[in-house]
Amino acid sequence: MREQGIPDKIWRVLFPILLYDLLAMILTKLLGMISGGRLLEQSAAMWLTALKNMLMLPVFCRMLQKDEKGRWGKIPNIKNIFLVILGAVCISRGINYFLSLTFLPYYFRGYQVVSEEIISCSFLSQIAATVVAAPLLEEVLMRGVIYGRLRETVREPRAAMFISALIFGLFHGNVVQGIYAFVMGLFFVQVYEACNSLFLAILAHIVVNSTSVLAGKLRWTENLYRDIGVYYLLTAGYLLIGMFCWKYFCRRNEEKV
Repeated sequence: MREQGIPDKIWRVLFPILLYDLLAMILTKLLGMISGGRLLEQSAAMWLTALKNMLMLPVFCRMLQKDEKGRWGKIPNIKNIFLVILGAVCISRGINYFLSLTFLPYYFRGYQVVSEEIISCSFLSQIAATVVAAPLLEEVLMRGVIYGRLRETVREPRAAMFISALIFGLFHGNVVQGIYAFVMGLFFVQVYEACNSLFLAILAHIVVNSTSVLAGKLRWTENLYRDIGVYYLLTAGYLLIGMFCWKYFCRRNEEKV
């Protein structure tokens, strides 16, 4: 069997993304027809997303299985689970609060449109789409398939991590969400590489999305903004604790080399 050239390897990385876009478009039309248009209504947007993602999941699981590069991993130990959960909560909240302090949300309002669309849907549909379906599909696709193929193409793990996180950020379609997703993508892939476990990456993603849904439901930041000093302290505290957890997984990666 001849060795794949660079164009072939690049195509192997791009193909799953293009396939995702194609399947998403086809399934949107198909589910819209089957539901008589009800799933195309704004109030059903999260149900439509959840269904599309769950229907696409077997396709990318099969792709991951054929690549033989996916590392589902053994049952992780309690320490790793705890640090994944703690890191996911603190990094996601810290980055979210930090971005709110910058000019970015003012000039790039695309994420606000997305947030309003999500909040306008039922709480149960938000859970189904963002806490269950999205972490499963996106981790299999982004960390399992795409990062696995990047590791073959780039060879240097850190470069593959960076590129996969960049793809994950672009995948979200707007500047503010893209920066947030890029940082979280770096954390997810760091966990995946350090622990050889896609399950832990999925867990981290579930925790991140759960905190975002709860923050939107409970309006945590509205109370925080009343005391800007508290807001600054919480932001710094979240980032410091999150960086401690991140460093732990970085050390695990360094020990593997």
